[in-house]
Amino acid sequence: MGGRRTAHRWAVVTAGAVLAAVSLTGCGGGDGDGSDGAKAAEGSKGGGEVKKPARRAFDPPVRFNRTHEVELTGAGQPSTSSGEALRPAVRLVDGVAYIAAGDGLEAVDTLTGDTKWYVDTKNEADRGGFGSERVPPLVSEDGKTAYAAWNRKVVGGGTMPDRYVIEVLAVDTATGRKTWSAEIPSDPSSTGLAANPIGADGNLAPQVVGVDAGIAVVTDADTTYALDPATGAVRWKKGDYRALNLAEGVVAGGEETGYARGRLLGVDARTGKPRWTVAGARQPAHAAPELLSANLDDRTVVVDAVTGETRVSFDSRDWRCLDDARSLVACSKHGYSASDRGIVVFDPATFRHKWVLPDHSGRSVPRVTGFWHGALYGEVGERPVVLDGNTGKDRETEPRVAPVEIDRYGGVEGTAFVPAER
Repeated sequence: MGGRRTAHRWAVVTAGAVLAAVSLTGCGGGDGDGSDGAKAAEGSKGGGEVKKPARRAFDPPVRFNRTHEVELTGAGQPSTSSGEALRPAVRLVDGVAYIAAGDGLEAVDTLTGDTKWYVDTKNEADRGGFGSERVPPLVSEDGKTAYAAWNRKVVGGGTMPDRYVIEVLAVDTATGRKTWSAEIPSDPSSTGLAANPIGADGNLAPQVVGVDAGIAVVTDADTTYALDPATGAVRWKKGDYRALNLAEGVVAGGEETGYARGRLLGVDARTGKPRWTVAGARQPAHAAPELLSANLDDRTVVVDAVTGETRVSFDSRDWRCLDDARSLVACSKHGYSASDRGIVVFDPATFRHKWVLPDHSGRSVPRVTGFWHGALYGEVGERPVVLDGNTGKDRETEPRVAPVEIDRYGGVEGTAFVPAER
């Protein structure tokens, strides 16, 4: 997002009946010997000496073929999950599905359905109840490392009581070997301010937010931790605070400041000391690598995660944003009535809007499910549709699925990978 603070422009968009006036302004110790390795061939779902068929890539995919879908069983959330917390715990990267499963981190070849490798957590998952929610793994920008985190109970013995930890794994994506791991003593905030979810998605499962310059940022429920990956030591922690972004040495997220009160807060990644605040903000959410959103009074704002500057402002609440992993950000809301639905797509480098819906043309506003490389995926009623991210025009009216996670070979809907087709 180079040059994002070099221009300063304002514009206003009115999205038809939604009245969405949008202001846009620019600007553990490591396992060095690799002994804790992966389970590979033995864990293969397919197995055998099957010749792999040729695979065609699409950038982006817009049509999908359900006849060859691959089930990603371990990605499913507990049956008690609801809302956005139902999102499967899977990340697609270049033909591989990285899954934060209940027992560990799994890599699945989405062409064959074979497990490439599986790395168990050191501590076993809780076998009682319905299981625990997880979030999709984080895959490094260079694609070489996958990160995930889980809540675990370590059973005591003798006079030692049980204890609770957050177990973190970093795995080499090529070999399935652990590059480092850590156990963080779970330390939820004692103030009770964040008894309700701080974030917008309602999934409070542990997650690795980012890893950069010798700092790994992990958040769990209402507490954020900054780790030294080389030693697993906690460098700082902050209660009633849920990190959402790590960019340019700044951790950005949402903090509870009192009952039903909160703010956005950016802190120094190395020290945890405050860098900026946006008072009165609630329901924070990740919007893009260097942007986060929140409700502020009766509107939604999109804020620069590095500086805290407001970049986009909507005149209503509960907008949520996705980036397309390339050059666009889409913010949308989908209420029960037509007047409470809208989509705005903008360029995160200049903050100029590309298009909005509704646009007085009579077109329906889809419920957005995913966004990748200029293709916006969603549903109108129960009918999947793909829009062009640059123009907003219908790009494909019969894609067959509305994926939440996409790469050049296909997308994930529910707990199935559905391959792309011409």
